Amino acid sequence: MAAAASAHGPAQASRIRLAALQDAAHLSAIEQSAAQLFRTEPGLEWLAAGPGMARPEHERLILQGSVWVAEVSPGTLAGFLGAEAFGPELHVWEVSVHRAWQRTGLGRRLLRCARDHAAARGLAALTLTTFADLPWNAPAYARLGFHLEADPGPRLQGVLDAEAAHGLPKARRVAMRLALSRTPG
Repeated sequence: MAAAASAHGPAQASRIRLAALQDAAHLSAIEQSAAQLFRTEPGLEWLAAGPGMARPEHERLILQGSVWVAEVSPGTLAGFLGAEAFGPELHVWEVSVHRAWQRTGLGRRLLRCARDHAAARGLAALTLTTFADLPWNAPAYARLGFHLEADPGPRLQGVLDAEAAHGLPKARRVAMRLALSRTPG
């Protein structure tokens, strides 16, 4: 499967499915394309050239059954969401949509799959860390029902601290949580 090179129809025609191990080979290209949004953000330009998540990490999450891909046509992936369960929460590590498919609803659909997966397993929340001030980050997640965590707790604070150690500006990063209605699974 290849990453999307250009838009080939409406995002609604795509299907969201669990990632297969062979999909890991294509996720970095999607992540790098998505990261081009940072090229115009002062102080964050370096993220556009970053390597993103390493393939073994993608594979580890895929084997856990917590990576979803947006397949816009047979053999063409346009986005993905990678997550991991921690106790009663599903933590979203990454949501990336190829530039050609941004602003088409794929990110929302990927998040909906993760939310439904977590609720069906009786988890209490989705969590993530993101930039507070970028319109496609915290404000977009807030529109989907995520709330800022003023006191993120040890696990999320540890994620924020690790991000800062890797160069992300600590003052611009926040933790967010989406409480879930539990569905017995």
